[in-house]
Amino acid sequence: MKGSSVLAVVAIVVAIAAVVLAVVLPGAPGPVGPEGPQGPAGPAGATGPTGPAGATGPAGPGGPAGPNMIVAMGRVSNTGSYPEALNVGSVTWNSGLQWWEITLHDIDYYYLDYVTVVSSYSGYADTGSVGGKLLVKIFASNGTAIKEGFSFVVFDVNAS
Repeated sequence: MKGSSVLAVVAIVVAIAAVVLAVVLPGAPGPVGPEGPQGPAGPAGATGPTGPAGATGPAGPGGPAGPNMIVAMGRVSNTGSYPEALNVGSVTWNSGLQWWEITLHDIDYYYLDYVTVVSSYSGYADTGSVGGKLLVKIFASNGTAIKEGFSFVVFDVNAS
């Protein structure tokens, strides 16, 4: 019986060794299965820095000259002198009416025919006309008429 017990033990050891080897040693790989569906896209990465701006192209040609709408202008001092002026014939202070009377060269001035802009040095100004002359009246902040210097420009909006 000894021999059969030994054979039984050897058979058991061989069986255990076969199981251990089957687990430890893999067999030949099987065939590749079919491809699965594509998974969802991952999150987008961060935006990279903006590249440098391209070169500026050359400037285009200038347009045609527009009409010269300035017909008269000047800077008048509080004494009535006008060292910088265009088309100004004379400047006179009317002390009775407290305004400046300006005669313009070759212009029969009527205040509704022109756009006139006056800039006072410290007050505010109003314009009008009488007898073809431009009238400029300067007022202090309290509304009192004052004799003060100013600058003016007369535009002819119908110039071409």
